[in-house]
Amino acid sequence: MSMRETEGNTLRQGELGGLSKEELVTLVRLYSKLFLAMDGFWYLAVKELVSEDMATTCDLWVWDKYARYELKRLLPLLNIEGDDLAAFATAFGFSPWFSNLKHKFTREGENRVTLTVLDCPSLNAMKREGAGRENTFCPQVEQQLLQIFAQSFNPRARVIPIELPLKTSEDGICCRWQFVIDE
Repeated sequence: MSMRETEGNTLRQGELGGLSKEELVTLVRLYSKLFLAMDGFWYLAVKELVSEDMATTCDLWVWDKYARYELKRLLPLLNIEGDDLAAFATAFGFSPWFSNLKHKFTREGENRVTLTVLDCPSLNAMKREGAGRENTFCPQVEQQLLQIFAQSFNPRARVIPIELPLKTSEDGICCRWQFVIDE
């Protein structure tokens, strides 16, 4: 039975247990996209009604609270233990925000992991918007956002921008960041 089919006159209720594995994966991916869209909509609402500076301030405040909230629930569910960068990369990959990115993590020793983003829906949306926000978002906002997630996982972690070509490089990389845990 597909997601739209019903049995007889009974309307299908939101019974996740009745969905196939493929339907559940599709649904989770859709929820991740909807999550990202909601973040963008409320950011744009604050920007339009108040100012871009206030929208950015609110955005970072919300993400700071959300990152800790998410990790508190995600880590036990996925049975992720420890506060090293390998555990961070695993957990971060399951974040509804982050799972929208086409990316790869590369481990470079015990205390260093590099994130390479190959496709970024937020960057693509800002480019379509045409207001030029993509020129300042990654170096200003995205770095703070990644720092929030890294430090929510391990307070000694920090993020370093390595490459922010904004899809101007020939290899198609949107950006590259390094996560480091200082000893």
